Amino acid sequence: MTSKHDAFDTKVRLRRYDRRISRAKAHAREELDSFGWSKHKYYKLDLWPRAPYRTAPRIDYDTVDEDDFIRHFEEPGVPVVIMGATKSWDAAKNWTPEGLLRDFRNEKYKVGETNKGTTVKISMKYFLHYALTSKESQKDDSPLYIFDSRFADKTPTSSSSSSHSRKKRKRSRSTSSHRPRNLRDDYEIPKYFRDDLFALTGEKRRPPYRWIVIGPARSGTGIHLDPLGTSAWNAVLTGHKRWVLFPPTTPPHLIEPRNLPDHEASSWFAHVLPTMYVVDGEGRTLGERLGMIEIVQGPGETVFVPGGWWHVVINLDYTTAITQNFLSFTNLDSVWLRTRDSRPKLARRLLQRIEELATPLSRSTKPKKRGKEGEELHAEFYARCRDKIRALRMVPRVPPSSSSSSSSSSSSSSSGSDESSGSE
Repeated sequence: MTSKHDAFDTKVRLRRYDRRISRAKAHAREELDSFGWSKHKYYKLDLWPRAPYRTAPRIDYDTVDEDDFIRHFEEPGVPVVIMGATKSWDAAKNWTPEGLLRDFRNEKYKVGETNKGTTVKISMKYFLHYALTSKESQKDDSPLYIFDSRFADKTPTSSSSSSHSRKKRKRSRSTSSHRPRNLRDDYEIPKYFRDDLFALTGEKRRPPYRWIVIGPARSGTGIHLDPLGTSAWNAVLTGHKRWVLFPPTTPPHLIEPRNLPDHEASSWFAHVLPTMYVVDGEGRTLGERLGMIEIVQGPGETVFVPGGWWHVVINLDYTTAITQNFLSFTNLDSVWLRTRDSRPKLARRLLQRIEELATPLSRSTKPKKRGKEGEELHAEFYARCRDKIRALRMVPRVPPSSSSSSSSSSSSSSSGSDESSGSE
């Protein structure tokens, strides 16, 4: 039987939760009042795709090696779903709501940005209550959504939130030689994506590139291109995501009309996607003519998105995923040009590091295949990267994009900002 004291504590916690969520909503989408979050009633939409639909090929992680992946998918720029890349990850058991609440309940995660670019954060315990049990998230048109690039900085904490406990944890971290487990320890980069050249510039210099993404149904990212032309991979641990992708040649005005009420994923699926199914006089839909691809991604599946592909993603239920953008030898041409034009200091640093590593080799030495993250690759590989960049010296500056697309989690920002754009 619940005591009066327990009932009082519950009311206090709920009031505190209400304040935190209301404040996060007000800051993440300043254009909406408290009633505006559910005014379109998108919760009535059936977001599961029609069948049949054109989808991406699926491959088995254990049977397709790196060379075959490059030849058949990365080089030609073909989206693909990879089966089985996450089966050895600890994240599968640690990133459940119970595990996250146990280990990271008091850690704060990004759920959006203010109009001035200030990060909006809430504690994991409040977010999980909102996402899993509150009536708000069940009715919100585009619910709050964790999209945090700093997740690797957070370590497990005690459930106690007292000042004494926080100080004790801080002292123990500073004096212990053992590095505490964090979320980065729970997964490994799939073998196809380990030669990320941006890693050469250092963690502090490189643009944000990895995110933990957690959200309830209808949360997601509006139509966008990934920053600097990078490619990306996205692995789902729990739940289901629906993807709609368009080739790089797609005219932006056809997939991102100006009359959209906002840039949220739910608005795109409600207003734009139906136009893709309209059949013309020749019996073809606009989606077919544009080369549209649809994917339903489930637990244990990893989606590869080639650079330059437009995509919009929405969660069909409560979903937990990890995603990273990367620069490889294959997409070096396009990413280098965009980086040179929009981030010249970063480009100079990258070229400097590549030239330092491109030392002469004896003919008897064979180049290595893609190595583990952070491992030095063979100098011959870097020499080929250097030569590729040198061949682009006479290519003129690329005009900046006029698109307003973004992949920020809850509010729109400029697509030219690789600081806030994600890979989903």
